[in-house]
Amino acid sequence: MSTDGGVPVDAAPLEITLDRRSLPVSSLSSLLRVLQAALRELARSSDSTRGLFAEPPHPVLRLSAETSDDDLVLSFVFDQPRGGGPMRELSGAAFGQLMSSLGEFIKALPQKGLWGQSVASPRPQRYDSEATRRLDELRIELRRFPRARLRYDQHSILFEGERMEIE
Repeated sequence: MSTDGGVPVDAAPLEITLDRRSLPVSSLSSLLRVLQAALRELARSSDSTRGLFAEPPHPVLRLSAETSDDDLVLSFVFDQPRGGGPMRELSGAAFGQLMSSLGEFIKALPQKGLWGQSVASPRPQRYDSEATRRLDELRIELRRFPRARLRYDQHSILFEGERMEIE
């Protein structure tokens, strides 16, 4: 387990920050469904976490929510099935994989040129894996909001309209 200033890095939650003003329920519901599917698919594709999803009961993705100024902050952690407590190592592995995979996926997307046209050919609708398809679905859902920030540990991806920023 790695640490950052004495605090376990893998103990941090995955956070999504949204503008809470006039938040469409259908968009929020869809985002939660797609995020859960993407996290499970990535966890199933990793050697270190695959076994936890091989047979029921599966780990449970838990959500807590807070408001801050005009923001709704959604925090996620994986818990043991049947309320056995947090699964910090699984959360750290799955959330770290999500951030790195989504960041790489976004970097591979076609870039817009100076006049708004794509400088690369459009991405085909066929995906090389189920995980890639899930990442694209998550990107699309996050872009539905006027502003959304996905954050884990020291990494952050901001979605504002057409703009995406990886920090």
